[in-house]
Amino acid sequence: MIVLSQIILIVVLEWGLQSWIWVALVPLAFGLAAKAAPGRIVGRGAVAGGLSWFGASLYLYLTSGRIIADRVAAMFGLGLNRGWLMVMVAGLLGAIVAGLAALAGASVRAAIRKTVDAR
Repeated sequence: MIVLSQIILIVVLEWGLQSWIWVALVPLAFGLAAKAAPGRIVGRGAVAGGLSWFGASLYLYLTSGRIIADRVAAMFGLGLNRGWLMVMVAGLLGAIVAGLAALAGASVRAAIRKTVDAR
């Protein structure tokens, strides 16, 4: 349920406000607020970010961006007509960014908790 809410929030904010930064800010906020283990927080953030970016890039690829994706894939040396690889790379990058942001949120929460407990 938490992953689904992260995905929905990321998609709504990215499409509504047209900024890529939400893929990092939403998992960061969820990482700060979550009381789960850091590994679970990172996994949730990575899944949410990866699926949202994969879904968005797949939608754009299938509706209008096939030519650009194919050309970018050719520039990276992946070969002609390999734009679907760029869709997968976008999903992977979204997962990495969101997972690291969630880890940062969990780390800040742990540091704050450690400081409060030390007093």
